[in-house]
Amino acid sequence: MPHLRNRVRLVLPVLLLFAFYWPGLTTWFYQDDFGWLNLRHDVQSAGDLATALFAPKAHGNMRPLGENAYWLGLSSIFGVEPLPFHLWTFATQSASLLLLGAIVSQLTAWEWGGLSAQLLWLVNIGLAPAMAWSSIYNQVLSALFFLLAFYLLLRAIESGRRAFEIAHWAAFVLGLGALEINVVYPALAVIYAWFWARAWVTRILPMFAISAATVAVHFFFAPVSQSGVYAPRLDGEVAATLFTYWRWVVGPMPLAAAVILLVCATALIGWGARHGDCVPLLGAAWFLLPLLPYLPLPDHKMDYYLAVPALGIAILGTSALATARSFAAPLRAGVYLAIALYAARSAQASWATVIWQHARAEKVEDLVLGVEEVRRVAPGKIILLEGVDTDLFWSGVADLPFRAKGLASVYLAPGSEQKIQASPELLSKYILPAAIALRAGGRAAVYRFDGHALHEAPGRSAQWKDDEARFVNLGDPVFADYTGEGWDAASNASRRMQSRATLRIGGPRTASERLYLGVFETRDVRPVVRVNGVECAPVVVHGDNDLTEFRVTLPSQAAGVKLLDVTIESPRPLLFGYAEVR
Repeated sequence: MPHLRNRVRLVLPVLLLFAFYWPGLTTWFYQDDFGWLNLRHDVQSAGDLATALFAPKAHGNMRPLGENAYWLGLSSIFGVEPLPFHLWTFATQSASLLLLGAIVSQLTAWEWGGLSAQLLWLVNIGLAPAMAWSSIYNQVLSALFFLLAFYLLLRAIESGRRAFEIAHWAAFVLGLGALEINVVYPALAVIYAWFWARAWVTRILPMFAISAATVAVHFFFAPVSQSGVYAPRLDGEVAATLFTYWRWVVGPMPLAAAVILLVCATALIGWGARHGDCVPLLGAAWFLLPLLPYLPLPDHKMDYYLAVPALGIAILGTSALATARSFAAPLRAGVYLAIALYAARSAQASWATVIWQHARAEKVEDLVLGVEEVRRVAPGKIILLEGVDTDLFWSGVADLPFRAKGLASVYLAPGSEQKIQASPELLSKYILPAAIALRAGGRAAVYRFDGHALHEAPGRSAQWKDDEARFVNLGDPVFADYTGEGWDAASNASRRMQSRATLRIGGPRTASERLYLGVFETRDVRPVVRVNGVECAPVVVHGDNDLTEFRVTLPSQAAGVKLLDVTIESPRPLLFGYAEVR
């Protein structure tokens, strides 16, 4: 087994990693990043820390290392500063490249095998998104634990030392906390052991029990989605999804070229099996096994899901290059041409991806830092934003970047819903009701974003209608006129009710509208709700992570009423986020 310290050439791709993906180092935060940056605001005690680390988060995922610890640790130290996050990602990827080089050097017994695999993985389009978007660091960490566990397995088999076997198990278990796809690692290890060290198969089999237990625990605390893009489907779409990922992973090529490469890869596996070379089969396993958890999700195909499976393509490509040395000249030239075409097209697509991410994040950076500057100059202002389009809303507003920066009372200006494509029930939570903006007078200031900077835009209020607020953000003092007795002071974008509290909210415009209450509570609780003195039974609409939304059917007397009086009672304190009539 080649020791890492004895392979200086394998360090070259680490330098190329920084040279090729350098725009990722200067890419600002965007989209889901802000949701993770806000995680630190939810930790106020040791109990909160345990919840933040281990409780299911977005889409029911449980990734204590790949997401929670990464974001909590770095954001607690560096705040909203992207460079440390990117440096950590690049350091993790550098370690993975070194491990891959050492592994493939042994598998192929070829002096240049390690370097070849490193380069083929480095340029792959599946890896590119993670080098600029911190939200998918879990993909990079998952690959590290896959490679580390496999490297330690090779060392354990080679040396027979118990310490390497224990380390192999530790790397496998830690990988389960990085990303759920790491449960397939035992299958990969067994395939290798079956062909190269069959006596080790029985020593690897207990890992399957750990993987099964991990899956059971995951689905116990985060049941499978029954609807939406995360609802799994085992049907004919699985094969189509797999072929889509194949087309993506070999680079942006015509359909015919992707099919030819698939045929060639299959032929390489068959040729290797006939000649006692199982490296191509192992490469195919590296591609297919980490993809298995994603294949039942045909409506949620993502290129970054290929970060780990792309390792298989790197191994297959390197095996083809190593094997081609014994081919006739025309066939050898064909192999070299195919690999060169893959590398060139993949590098082009990966570079374009990173540049696009950088440009998208730059616009978000201009907006958020512009708001921060406005807040510094005018600390008491309610900031209303114009000029936010659909893309900027989803990449730089929807995930609460201003909360991540500690900037309160920042909203979209009334009327912004006409320029943004999003559901009305979502947009209403970001737009300040016109009634509050009008009553705030000089405290509310409108700023127009031109794509690069904010400019004050006075005189907009003449276009607003003085309707009562039909959305009340209970966690923002700006809405204090709509909160009555029984509430604690607003804190951390929420407001606590001890046992009984009241609020006011704009009445329904149509008989089909309902009252919705967002409560930061996941336990079974049924508050008593009265609207204009009439008791109304709340119904749970959905529970997502730490928020439960209740729907309240309004009494018939509420029709046509401009302002509703709402009373809420609960046997135990509840933490509220919002109330809305829609």
